[in-house]
Amino acid sequence: MEYQCIRAKSLLSKLIVADSWFHVNRSLNAYRGCEHGCVYCDGMSEGYHVDDFFTCVRIKENAPDVLKRELKKDGFAPQSELSSESLLSFLDEDDAAKLARQGPRKQVIGVCGGVSDGYQPAEKQYEVTRKNLEVLRDFGMPVFVLTKSDLVLRDLDILKEIHKQSFANVTFTITLYEERTKQVFEPKSASTSERFEALKEVRKAGLFGGVMAVPLIPGIGDTYENITGLVKEAKQAGAESIVFGGLTLKPGRQKEYFLNVVKRHFPEQHDLLARIYLNNDKYGRPDYTQKPVSVMIRGHQICREIGLRDRSIRHKMPGEHDSNNKVLGVVLDMIFYQMYALGLPWYKSRRYQELAATIEQGVDELTLLRKEGTLQERLHVGAEMASMVETIMDTGTCQQLEDIEKILGTTESGRGQVFTAWEKVN
Repeated sequence: MEYQCIRAKSLLSKLIVADSWFHVNRSLNAYRGCEHGCVYCDGMSEGYHVDDFFTCVRIKENAPDVLKRELKKDGFAPQSELSSESLLSFLDEDDAAKLARQGPRKQVIGVCGGVSDGYQPAEKQYEVTRKNLEVLRDFGMPVFVLTKSDLVLRDLDILKEIHKQSFANVTFTITLYEERTKQVFEPKSASTSERFEALKEVRKAGLFGGVMAVPLIPGIGDTYENITGLVKEAKQAGAESIVFGGLTLKPGRQKEYFLNVVKRHFPEQHDLLARIYLNNDKYGRPDYTQKPVSVMIRGHQICREIGLRDRSIRHKMPGEHDSNNKVLGVVLDMIFYQMYALGLPWYKSRRYQELAATIEQGVDELTLLRKEGTLQERLHVGAEMASMVETIMDTGTCQQLEDIEKILGTTESGRGQVFTAWEKVN
C-alpha cells in the first residue's frame, strides 16, 4: 500500500437540503482512495478518475485548515469567538434556543463515510479525521460518521464533546452477518463482530448510533437469514435503527471486478447478478424486474417482526423547535419510502421535498404558526398539506405514512407490486 500526502484545494461538498438518507447537509473525504478494498466499491469506477483506488491512498494533510477556511467563508465562527457563548449557561431554555439560532443555521457534516472511509488504516498514522473532528467541535457543528472500522472508538473523547454541544451520530456499515462471506467482499475492514461491538461502545458513551446495511448484494446479502441476523445483532447492540439499500454496479471496471469475484467464490449466483445488471445503467442501478426481492421491503418486514426502526432518525439540530423537527422527520421518512422503497420518480414526492426544504431552511416554530393561523401561508402549501402537518404535530405520524407502511408490511414481492398497491390508495 502506497501513501501520498497531497494538498486539498477544497473539502466540503455542495449544500444538501433535507437529505432523506443520512440527514447530512455537507460531506467530506479526508482521503482519496481506500485500503479496505471492498469488492463492490463505487470508488473504483472510471468516473472518479482514480486508477489505483485500492493500492494508493492520498492523504489530504491540510484538510483541517481547508475545513476551517470553508466554514468561515460560509459565515460560521469558532465557539470561542462568539461573545455570547459564556452566557448560555445563565439563560433559560427558550432564550438559549434563540441564541443558538443566531447567525447561520448549523449544518450536519458527514465527516466520514464518503467514497473513502475516514477510519481506514491510514488514519492510525495521519489522524486527519480526528483533526477534522476537532475543527467541527470548535465550530459547534453536529457530525455524522459512517464507517466500517472500530478505529472510531479512539475518538470517542472528541465525539462526546461534540454530542454535548450539538450531536454526534456514529453509524456502522454492516452488510454481511456471516463472517466468511464478509471476508470475501470486504477483505480489509473490521469484522462484523468488531463493528457490532464498536456500536455497543458508541451507544454506551451516550452517542447516537445505528447500522447502515448498504449495499445488500442480490442473492447473497438480501436473504432472509442475512437480514434477520443483522437486525437481531443491531438491536442487541443498541442501534437506533438499521437502514437497508441495494447494490449499484456501474459499467466498466467496478462491475467487471465484482462479477469476477462472484464467479470465483459464489458461482451459483453469478448468472443472477449478471442478469440483474445487464442493463449497464450509467448510475449502476439494477433492472428491478430481475431482482428476486426488494431489500427495503424485506428489511422493513423483518424490522417490524423484531422491533427495530428501518429508517435513520433525523435528530434535532441546535436551536431547532421540537415541532419543526417532528414534522420534518416524518416528511423525510415519506420521501425516503416513496423514492427508494416504492420506486416512485422524484417528481411524485416533489411537494413533500419542497415542504421539507422549507422547514429545514428555517421557519418559525410550527406550533406558533398554527396558533396564529399562518401555517399554510408560511409553509407555502395547500389546505390538505397543512392538515397533514397538523396531524403530524398532534400524533407523530399521518395517514400518508401509515398507508405506505401498510403496503410495505403486506407486499411479498418487488417494487412493481408495491407501486401498484400505492397507486390504488393515491
